[in-house]
Amino acid sequence: MQEISLSSEEVSTLNHERFYHPHPQVRRRMTVVWMRAQGRRQLDCAQIAGISERTVRRYIEGYKKNGLNWLREIRCKGQPSRLAPHATTLEAEFKQNPPVTVAAAAARVKELCGVEIRPTQMRAFLHSQDLKWRKIAAIPVPPKKTIEEHVAAQKEFLDTKLEPVLSAAQAGQGHVFFVDAAHFVLGMFLCCLWSQFRLFIRSSSGRQRFNVLGAWNAVTHQFISVCNTTVVNQETFCELLSKIAALALTGPITLVLDNARYQHCANCMAYAEKLGITLLFLPPYSPNLNLIERLWKFIKKECLYGRHFPDFANFKSRIDKCINDFDSTHKSKLNSLMTHNFQTFENRSILTA
Repeated sequence: MQEISLSSEEVSTLNHERFYHPHPQVRRRMTVVWMRAQGRRQLDCAQIAGISERTVRRYIEGYKKNGLNWLREIRCKGQPSRLAPHATTLEAEFKQNPPVTVAAAAARVKELCGVEIRPTQMRAFLHSQDLKWRKIAAIPVPPKKTIEEHVAAQKEFLDTKLEPVLSAAQAGQGHVFFVDAAHFVLGMFLCCLWSQFRLFIRSSSGRQRFNVLGAWNAVTHQFISVCNTTVVNQETFCELLSKIAALALTGPITLVLDNARYQHCANCMAYAEKLGITLLFLPPYSPNLNLIERLWKFIKKECLYGRHFPDFANFKSRIDKCINDFDSTHKSKLNSLMTHNFQTFENRSILTA
């Protein structure tokens, strides 16, 4: 009989890993060694673990010669993937023409390599090539411009105009506000949930709209807004300019904003100049360079997605509460969200027809 003597530390380790080790084979080995240390017969250990007595002896001998680490080794290599010889070809193919589904990928493999493969194996191969099922995103491009021209215009604006004013603001030599209007319409904001069954939520009736014209300080994270339920126009924008001027901030103030027509009107530009506020207009079709766009998505995620609002007053108060909590409940989340890392499109894969 193979006798085993365990230290108190080894007993503790075996007791834990025979239940909680992630690999079932290791848990079985740990259980067999623990049972033998308790004086159980080899036959009993084999019957309880569902293995042969010879395997029990092999486990015990391996432990006595090499210790607990031997029990943790996974020596089953399995069969090599049938796609391994074609990995380079498939990597180039999927990079150039990403498949929409696993089934489409398997069909492409059969066409290119003559290998028929099951969906589970296909999925495992795609993961092994660092491919994930990702949602594609759209690049807004102005009419009559190529993607290359648009990317170059955004890069020039970021390097020569936006980054310098942000650097100055971070150094305490001015203030930069990102400005935009959000129009929250009473209705359904659908989303995905982790649930056992598909859930249904009652839709809201009507098309009432809650408008928020906001300005986000890129350094202090102060939020200034003008809200209404009618329309955002040049009067609304001038009211926002007055609120910013009333803060009596020291140093130059720059507003980074899109090309909405009411912001380009002569009255607004003259009023901004009178208040000593500089308007820095983004290149057309450049929401990725406007920091406040992230804030609107944050509001929808925090208080609107997957919720039913019985009336417009409830809908409006929910948005107001989220905005009022920017400096308290949501402060840590916004500090990590509203950084100055702007999305650009250099070195990104772009699908073509």
